[in-house]
Amino acid sequence: MRHPRLKGSARPACFYHCLSRITGGAFIFQTSGPGSPEAEHFVDLLQRLAAFCGIPVLTYALMANHFHLLCEVPEPRALADPELLDRIEALYGPARRRADQRTLQGQSPGGELAAQALRQRYQARMGDLSSFLKELKGRFAQWYNRRQGRYGVLWAERFKSLLVEDGVALQAVALYIDLNPVRAGLVRDPKAYRYCGYGEAVGAGSGAAQAGLGRALGYAPGQAAWAEVSAEYRCRLFRTGVVASKAEQAVIDPEAARRVVEQERGALGWTERLGCRLRFLTYGVVLGSRQFVEEQLGRWRGRGGEGAPSSAAAAAAREPAAAGAGWFVCWRGRAVPVGGAPG
Repeated sequence: MRHPRLKGSARPACFYHCLSRITGGAFIFQTSGPGSPEAEHFVDLLQRLAAFCGIPVLTYALMANHFHLLCEVPEPRALADPELLDRIEALYGPARRRADQRTLQGQSPGGELAAQALRQRYQARMGDLSSFLKELKGRFAQWYNRRQGRYGVLWAERFKSLLVEDGVALQAVALYIDLNPVRAGLVRDPKAYRYCGYGEAVGAGSGAAQAGLGRALGYAPGQAAWAEVSAEYRCRLFRTGVVASKAEQAVIDPEAARRVVEQERGALGWTERLGCRLRFLTYGVVLGSRQFVEEQLGRWRGRGGEGAPSSAAAAAAREPAAAGAGWFVCWRGRAVPVGGAPG
């Protein structure tokens, strides 16, 4: 018997740990090494839908046959047209934004009535966790079934959710999620895992991923620099990761944990941070100046693609002024800086 989902008050926000598995436990996501088109598409879709729905994902872990999300559901509010258009573009792209902007400005045959109906249709899909997860899983299942030439149900259940209290409980769930790949024996250090929030924050330098971990630690936006957040979160990961939550789980090596917590105090050295970023030289498909990478993205999209190919295929570079200086790589459909002193 299905029980009704427990919802928080959303004042000013509430948090949920969400989990869903592939039917039959099938391993469809290749998440080690350079990853896979399935994993890349899922994470790209997750990020675009989170931006559209206005539901920040504080951290996540995509495993071979399931995913974990830690979501923040803010208090519902009406959106002004500029913000609504930003969200539309995040999911659908600039062409849809331009078309909908004309409607919202009353330039369609229906005038203001058409504009109001469009606002209502979009906002009905925003700010609701169930709608967000339903659309995420449904869109991915359609894409995967077309790609594989299959029919039928892909996900084993609707999704499981746990309402989480802000503070200590929220931190504990975030750490649990980012330690999933370690406890599964896939990596020794969560920063080496491509498909978790911590790995993305360190390796990709994603501002959204970094802000999510800061929020999980209780920091308001802009309250703490990423270096401070990163060091604190890394220490908590290594303190927690030395203990298995279930029998026969892999754990972080106690000596490594002692070094990270007591000697390094959670800080990653410049060479270690740069090493995380340089993985994109392997995982990306285009390397060069920002202009060069964006030109290649434009050419790809002009051929009808939704973004750059997601598996490692080739790298094409112009001569940079110095090794690593000014380099960008095409990663998940956008130009991401590689060199410098990544945050």
